[in-house]
Amino acid sequence: MVAMQAALWTMELLIILAYTLLFVTDIYVLGKEEEFITPSLLPKDEEHTRTPFSHIGASPDPYIQLTQPSQKIRFMPTVRNIVLSEHKDIKFNCSIDVPNLDNGEQITWWKNGQLTSHSERISFQSFDIPDGVMTTMHSLCSIIGIQRSDNGTYTCKLKVKGEEIVSDPIYVQVEGLPYFIRQPETLNITRNTPFNLTCEAVGPPEPVEIYWYQNSTRINDKAEVSPAVLYVLGLDQAAIYSCEAHNKKGLTASNNINVNIKGIPFPPFNLKALSKTSNSIFLSWTPGFDGYSSIGLCSIKVKEVTKNSSFPVFYNTSVPPHTYTISHLNSFTQHNISISCMNEVGWSLPSSWIVSKTAEGAPSTSPQNITVIVNGSHSLKVMWTQPPLSAVNGALLGYIVKVLWSVRGNKNISETKNTNTTTLVISIRATNATCTVSVACQTVGGIGPFSPTVQVVIPSDGSLASATSSTPAPGQVSSYMILLGFISGLMIILLLIYGVVKFISRKKELEFGDAFVSSDDSDMVVYKAKKSYNRKGIEVTLSTLGINEDLQQKLEDVMVERSLLSLGKVLGEGEFGSVMEGELRYPDSTAHKVAVKTMKLDNFSQREIEEFLSEAACMKDFNHPNVIKLLGVCLEVGPRRTPKPMVILPFMKYGDLHSFLLSSRIGSGPQVS
Repeated sequence: MVAMQAALWTMELLIILAYTLLFVTDIYVLGKEEEFITPSLLPKDEEHTRTPFSHIGASPDPYIQLTQPSQKIRFMPTVRNIVLSEHKDIKFNCSIDVPNLDNGEQITWWKNGQLTSHSERISFQSFDIPDGVMTTMHSLCSIIGIQRSDNGTYTCKLKVKGEEIVSDPIYVQVEGLPYFIRQPETLNITRNTPFNLTCEAVGPPEPVEIYWYQNSTRINDKAEVSPAVLYVLGLDQAAIYSCEAHNKKGLTASNNINVNIKGIPFPPFNLKALSKTSNSIFLSWTPGFDGYSSIGLCSIKVKEVTKNSSFPVFYNTSVPPHTYTISHLNSFTQHNISISCMNEVGWSLPSSWIVSKTAEGAPSTSPQNITVIVNGSHSLKVMWTQPPLSAVNGALLGYIVKVLWSVRGNKNISETKNTNTTTLVISIRATNATCTVSVACQTVGGIGPFSPTVQVVIPSDGSLASATSSTPAPGQVSSYMILLGFISGLMIILLLIYGVVKFISRKKELEFGDAFVSSDDSDMVVYKAKKSYNRKGIEVTLSTLGINEDLQQKLEDVMVERSLLSLGKVLGEGEFGSVMEGELRYPDSTAHKVAVKTMKLDNFSQREIEEFLSEAACMKDFNHPNVIKLLGVCLEVGPRRTPKPMVILPFMKYGDLHSFLLSSRIGSGPQVS
């Protein structure tokens, strides 16, 4: 009975194997003399050498490649290579004869070295056929609607008495239409600028060939092997690109992509004022089409709506957000507002103008020409003039008058009165007292500043005196101010005359020395020339310095007459010398700004003078862009008639290197491009 049952199980297994090998549709089993490229995804101990079927003499079927492991317990040979199309169903199995096991071990399936579990598409069926002391274990793997992701190497594993037994690999290769792993992407380019597109597709089967299309027209007659790169020198107008991937199974077309030409953005729209204060307006707007280039900056143009309108003011802001608060505006004033935005190509046209008015604010100035006069024996009359409407910052609601009565020995009395006119009558509250008055304007936005106080003394006998403020109204200038201005102007004129006379006198002294000597006994003019202006005079002066002859010869051809050099302000000072700004005139009547290095002290040793001039001679021999160039050497006669050397150098507009680097670091200095 047991033998009959074993025979039935064996027959059932053979039927399953025959179904797997012969009736699975669209499965390609490699034939004689064919090879299959083995994926290198298994561990080293699971790799097998590719062998043509013709080299395997033990295989009874020329269309099935079998393996002959040398292990005592091993998996039975099965199909090695399976090639099929996508979306087909497939079944393959493995089996092994093992001694009867009581530990419940089961055959497990591994794909590319990873344990494979049941899923919606992949399932496993296992059953055992006992035969005396041995048991035949079978496991069937079924994949429904196979996909490219199912490509790989499949193996079976079983543990027998602690030893892991691995089957020969089964290689599954799924073929289909080319599959894109990289398609062209939409680009925004600058007009006539080169760019490239990439298209990459894979099989199997390989190879995959690529054709390019521009505006639905094929560009390349000869296909390129994937991956393919299309190089375009530039476009003058937008275009649509795509690619096609071809293999033995057919073709696959990529998505159409647009290559757009960048342009200036469209004008912003929907510009509106969201909120207003007395000095600011909060704006929002909607950006126009960006021209295929992101908008990063917007400029807001603001101009007051007045008869004597000033130039417009521009406010720049980074976007997003597309909002901005315009500050420092005049209160209760209408403003024309427009906006334009910029991308990397240029500025958009301005948006439509809107008119927005700031809210009322507190007055920015006080009433003027405050006057307090006698109004009978029991009251005072306070009068003032209204400030300019531009300073009221709103609709004037009225005036607030503060009155303070100061009585010696008694508590001060204060009162506040409101009025809509520029006149107010105040009742006298005390005698032998001082009355202090100040006035302020009031609008919806608040109360403005109070005017300077005006004081009037109320004597005990009842006699009153009037008083006026020190802030007269515009156009009404006090006589005291006129007198003060006249005296100040006269003093300024006298100082200017004195300065001119001293300047002329000093200039003559510098040019002629003691040429004009005042004397009570004689009208004779005495002139003493300070130096000669011929070439020989220069040589004599160099000789009088006591420097060596070699140094004199080096400096001879760079000497400059003193009359050609004009000195200006001091640019910098050190311990032993200073650098001054100067102007050097050339024989062709041109002049250049120069820097003049001088020795600071009046008494110099011969060694110090020689070191100073040796430095100039050394600079003369250099001709390098990073070394300052010597322009000349000049001698000036000092107060004690000793020659004072001056070295003429190019004027460096950015100053010394240390100061330039320091100011550049903190962001306050010049920026050199």
